[in-house]
Amino acid sequence: MTHEPTPTPALEAAARRRRELREALVAFEDAISSPIRDHEAWRAEATDALEALTHAFDDHVSETEAPGGLYEEMADIAPHLGAKARRLRDEHPLIAASLVTAGGQLGGPLAEDAEIDEVRDELQRLMGRIIRHRQHGADLVWEAYSVDIGNAG
Repeated sequence: MTHEPTPTPALEAAARRRRELREALVAFEDAISSPIRDHEAWRAEATDALEALTHAFDDHVSETEAPGGLYEEMADIAPHLGAKARRLRDEHPLIAASLVTAGGQLGGPLAEDAEIDEVRDELQRLMGRIIRHRQHGADLVWEAYSVDIGNAG
């Protein structure tokens, strides 16, 4: 008989934010990889999706770093994972800055397909960073709680 750990409020909140971040990533990927029929329409759709992704990431940061949040709770239950949690926390401002940069790229002139291809490449790299961050977070949660938060999307 296996015993399933009871999820804590911090863990449940982190799982919810993880799902929301994944949904925003999927919508963002859909927007930036859509065919370009009209440069301005593509830019508007990508910008809207980027704003939703930025909001979801900000919510993730607020939830995990808040007093009583996931990182604080993990420091109590699994102090040996402090360095890994700190690395994830240290990624937050870097990813947030990249989201701001992406907004600037989408706000600049994109008159030619070659310019859009360059911006798309940067946006896809940003997505990769966020996806890796989510995966490292799921790995960390597994180590601390023996719970697969990855099943949360």
